[in-house]
Amino acid sequence: MANRTSIILFLPLMVHAGWNIDACSDEPGSQPPPGFRAIFNGRDLSGWHGLNPHSVANLPDDKKAAGLAQQRAEFAQHWTVEQGELVNDGHGPYATTDEEFSDIEFLIEYRTVPRADSGIYLRGSPQVQIWDWNQKFDPENPTRKPHLGSGGLFNNTPGMAGRDPIVFADNAFGEWNRFRIRQIGARAWVWLNERLVVDGAVMENYWDRAKPLPAKGPIMLQTHGGEIRWRSLFVREISAEESASFLAAEDGATSSLSRSLALHASFDASLRADFARGDRTCYVVEGAKRTVAEPTDAVRLVEGAGRFGGALHFTKKGDFRPTFLDEGVLRYNARDWDATVSVWLRLNPDEDLEPGYCDPIQIVGDDGKKGFIFLEWSKDETPRFFRYAIRPLFGIWNPENRPWAEIPFEKRPMVQVDRAPFSREQWTHVVFTVENINNPNIPPSGRLYLNGKLQGAITNWDLRFGWDPARVLLVLGASYVGHMDDLAVFHRALTEAEIQQVYGLERGVRELYP
Repeated sequence: MANRTSIILFLPLMVHAGWNIDACSDEPGSQPPPGFRAIFNGRDLSGWHGLNPHSVANLPDDKKAAGLAQQRAEFAQHWTVEQGELVNDGHGPYATTDEEFSDIEFLIEYRTVPRADSGIYLRGSPQVQIWDWNQKFDPENPTRKPHLGSGGLFNNTPGMAGRDPIVFADNAFGEWNRFRIRQIGARAWVWLNERLVVDGAVMENYWDRAKPLPAKGPIMLQTHGGEIRWRSLFVREISAEESASFLAAEDGATSSLSRSLALHASFDASLRADFARGDRTCYVVEGAKRTVAEPTDAVRLVEGAGRFGGALHFTKKGDFRPTFLDEGVLRYNARDWDATVSVWLRLNPDEDLEPGYCDPIQIVGDDGKKGFIFLEWSKDETPRFFRYAIRPLFGIWNPENRPWAEIPFEKRPMVQVDRAPFSREQWTHVVFTVENINNPNIPPSGRLYLNGKLQGAITNWDLRFGWDPARVLLVLGASYVGHMDDLAVFHRALTEAEIQQVYGLERGVRELYP
């Protein structure tokens, strides 16, 4: 299988200490795996007490002691033990370990009820999130995204790494779910049902974001509005030596394809991305308004029609443009920006496209004059040219304020392919890179590849942008008519050898993550 080394690097210590990684059974595990120890005995509440740190934080100093005592007294009113399971009725203080922990690996299983949400506090700080993922996205509360699934570090700043899970991994609602959480320093790795959902993201200190996560603290099981059951709570302390070795291996793997992958949309069953280091939701964006994008007659999901599985089919020219947010994906910044976008396309440009420019992919910001990146087919020529363009600040590429069509080809910041290998019968792999954008010390560039082969480069241009990073978008299907599959974004400029590797993946980009 292609890129097997990268896949292994992406899953450090996925199986540890002989823990059975089969799907959760109907019976709680009674014995911890080798190297782990139980922190819940399955019989009573020994080793645990009640604490809601949010309530205590708001009490005056002279009332905190009484507040803590009251929560400890209330603990047994809302927490019980039933058949080896730790059960909360949806109310009361959080179940808190008497013991404090530093670097650990933590195993736990849970099951909850509709519309409840909960979480696991690490070192007394919130939290690894648990959702009822059937809840719909609410545009009025855009940072709350239960539909993306559980396991994210929900109290990280919106848009920061780890806030949302990188893949959806929840079991069918009502079934047991299993977490494996690795906490080293302030960094967290979270596996949900054996799938990596947080990949070494820094867990912010909720209580004071200017400070790092505390070196030690309790594990806390949050109660929040509905019954939740916990079982098989096992901990393994991680030594300083093991932590250092693990972090060194992690840092050595950051250049792999898998670790560089920022977004993947297979279009097999949804417009939503299957994997993302930011928001996986596909939106329709109109000014400041965002709504979740759903298929239409003009933009359809077609089962079995893709290069790998399903495909996205733009059936006619229209205004519906599926869009992904930059949050943690493109990672645009004003200092030194690198990225790669990969996609498969299938169409006959001269027969399928309608008159006018047709852009299968655009990267846009808050103002087109501050920068604009796009793939396009030309407006009038037959056969139509295929292009990749990086337009920086307007005054750089167009000081005379001339229409794009009137500027000679050789004076545009673009790569142009006269007879690109597109057809209705075969898929064409398209990759473009941006490299060293906004870096004053290294020459910037952009490259276009078709079917793994370099077609040309945008060089000898001042490629400075002025975008607001919070408003950068990846836009699909601007006047495009044809099929699209296996969209991927990498947060660095891939090498030609890596692009050929992506081109050769037998099952597409899904091979790069579990």
